[in-house]
Amino acid sequence: MARTTRSTNLDLIRWMNFGHENTAKLLSSVISNAAYLSKMATGDMEITDRRARSIEKELGLPLGWMDRDNVAFLKTPKDDYSLLQAIARLPSEAKVHLEKFATSLSEA
Repeated sequence: MARTTRSTNLDLIRWMNFGHENTAKLLSSVISNAAYLSKMATGDMEITDRRARSIEKELGLPLGWMDRDNVAFLKTPKDDYSLLQAIARLPSEAKVHLEKFATSLSEA
């Protein structure tokens, strides 16, 4: 089985939590043991939609976190990151308008 965005993100979670055993303990209600976790993190076992949402919920991650490219986010340049921080502080309505504006620019 090929590596996926979900398996890469689970691997990232594994590294952020100091390895298989610690991560397996954190996710004990979702993943039965460290070997199972390892198979999912290396892409040898599929991470289903249900399991991805359970991992997000268990770790307090936003919905859809397992499906986005978080490794690319770690490589975000300083200026882009500052912009992301400013956007994060905006009210929801302003974010909707900003997204429409940005989409219209990219389509032009």
